[in-house]
Amino acid sequence: MLRRTKESKDNDGRPILTLPPTDVQIIECEQSEAEQDFYDALFQRSKVRFDQFVAQGKVLHNYASILELLLRLRQCCNHPFLVMSRSDSQQYADLNKLARKFLDMNPHSASCNQIVPSKAYVEEVVDGIRRGENTECPICLESADDPVLTPCAHRMCRECLLSSWLTHSCGLCPICRQMLRKTDLITCPTESQFRVDVEKNWKESSKVSKLLDCLEKIRQSCCGKKSIVFSQWTSFLDLLEIPLKRRKFGYLRFDGKLAQKQRERILKEFDQTNDKMILLMSLKAGGVGLNLTAASHVFLMDPWWNPAVEEQAIMRIHRIGQKQTVSVRRFIVKDTVEERMQQVQARKQRMIAGALTDEEVRSARLEELKMLFR
Repeated sequence: MLRRTKESKDNDGRPILTLPPTDVQIIECEQSEAEQDFYDALFQRSKVRFDQFVAQGKVLHNYASILELLLRLRQCCNHPFLVMSRSDSQQYADLNKLARKFLDMNPHSASCNQIVPSKAYVEEVVDGIRRGENTECPICLESADDPVLTPCAHRMCRECLLSSWLTHSCGLCPICRQMLRKTDLITCPTESQFRVDVEKNWKESSKVSKLLDCLEKIRQSCCGKKSIVFSQWTSFLDLLEIPLKRRKFGYLRFDGKLAQKQRERILKEFDQTNDKMILLMSLKAGGVGLNLTAASHVFLMDPWWNPAVEEQAIMRIHRIGQKQTVSVRRFIVKDTVEERMQQVQARKQRMIAGALTDEEVRSARLEELKMLFR
């Protein structure tokens, strides 16, 4: 099948599609002294654990744990509250109820096509949640954000799972291919997302300050241009709502927790009204199947392991129907893991053309992890 892209041309050498240009820039953020001290302490602690895995020769055996270390460092680049306020070590009040729901499942009542998890497996999953473990999402290969449990006892990002379904109400489990309904998903229990009162103790991080400066310039220009702020973490979107409210920015929010009718209402309001000029959007929820040409400013708050995910999000704005130049701003914190992530991505792009053996892939992955913790 012939695949056409924006760069495709007709037989006469003319572009088959003419769109306004994109202006892509990287905004480098420099941490304050307090942020830098906090990040350095977190990095050193994470590096000690990583070096232990290297010394034991068990790096790839602990890949999920290493991803979680990197996740905390990346979240710290956005705002220290995302790390210092987590409740990972808390005991979860709903775990016993959750375990009973699985363990009391009657295997004889399941259909012949339904896979019933074993008691030992369910107990292992529940114990992992109790210990605060954050497993790798099988879809995005990141530590699961806003994780849900399926009836087949698999854990993954809520938005990753819902976006993989053909319909909003049901779809297949990406692990065992069992049919799932949205109403059957169980939110991994948590007492509180933040241990501290973030509104009372609110302080802007360097990255948040840069974003607010950009949004303020757009508002002061009186050009009527709308903006979309992408982040892969819904908890960071929660934090962004605090300064937006205080500065009286009109905004809407779009993430995977919304029902289909709510999604349609928010997109319609963003498209047709001028009092809500900012849309806070989860990168996973906004990357596929949406038309967001009402906006012309895109802010990517955190780098993604796979640049194609970011490109898909940008393509929701830069597509047929867009009349204005699309401004894309990528935020990177200097001298942090975010800078090294860019180097890893550039290295991966150079390797794509080569056919690698399994052993070469494992070796390359190990080298990439060492680059991130150097």
